[in-house]
Amino acid sequence: MPTSIASAPRPTYTADPGSGSLADVSVVRRQKHPAAQAAPRLLVSWLDQFGMVAPVLRPAQTRSLPDEVFGQLLAEILSGRYAPGSTLPGERGLSDVFQVNRHVVREALKRLEQVGLVKTVHGGGTKVLEFRRSAGLDLLAVIADHPEAMEGMLPLLLSALQMRAVIGVDAARLCAQGASDGLRAELLEAGETLASVAHGPELLPLDQRFWKHLLDGAGNIAYQLAFNSLIRAVHADPGFSLGWLEHELERCDYRRPIARAIRRR
Repeated sequence: MPTSIASAPRPTYTADPGSGSLADVSVVRRQKHPAAQAAPRLLVSWLDQFGMVAPVLRPAQTRSLPDEVFGQLLAEILSGRYAPGSTLPGERGLSDVFQVNRHVVREALKRLEQVGLVKTVHGGGTKVLEFRRSAGLDLLAVIADHPEAMEGMLPLLLSALQMRAVIGVDAARLCAQGASDGLRAELLEAGETLASVAHGPELLPLDQRFWKHLLDGAGNIAYQLAFNSLIRAVHADPGFSLGWLEHELERCDYRRPIARAIRRR
């Protein structure tokens, strides 16, 4: 797994009087790319234009190249280092920083646009959007595949847990109305098992099983699809999700009472 953008050392930049650009002198060069023989260049124009600190970008080294570039830009946008309304560096500038060809950069930017994080403006570059207004729940699934973006998403993960609670209330109602006797029994067994375990990494799959039974009983496909995105994002950081679940079970074991009430219907 690649090192998180947030935890990576910030590159050291030195001025190059001859070219009027900045040279990243701390980055590890990729030996198989021709551009690796020279330090990557960052264009002064876009740094000075926005008065911002140079983002912590580094040459792509793992996964597929477009996915690596996409993941790093995703992390920079979600963390706020590229603010809504700002413009990303051009394809040439990003190609130099990542030490990849422009086709790789173009594919990464296209993916960012598909998930609602940027918009390409003809003649105006690639603008960063306010993702709270432009993205959808599919962004949660994307984050789950790119842990380096997790730093800027803790507020969203908390919101996902709140949304789970809202969905859970109505899902429990629908489950009580329409679940089969066998599914009711499985739901109760899952709740009892969760309570008996209480701590440790096996809680996560047990909790997923509990919610799977509840949503299967509810029979609402939209709830199921939303929950898939929610749980995938929350469980992408086991340290966060496991700690939250253990605290939740200690504070209020609501799963067994819900399962028992549904079983009695």
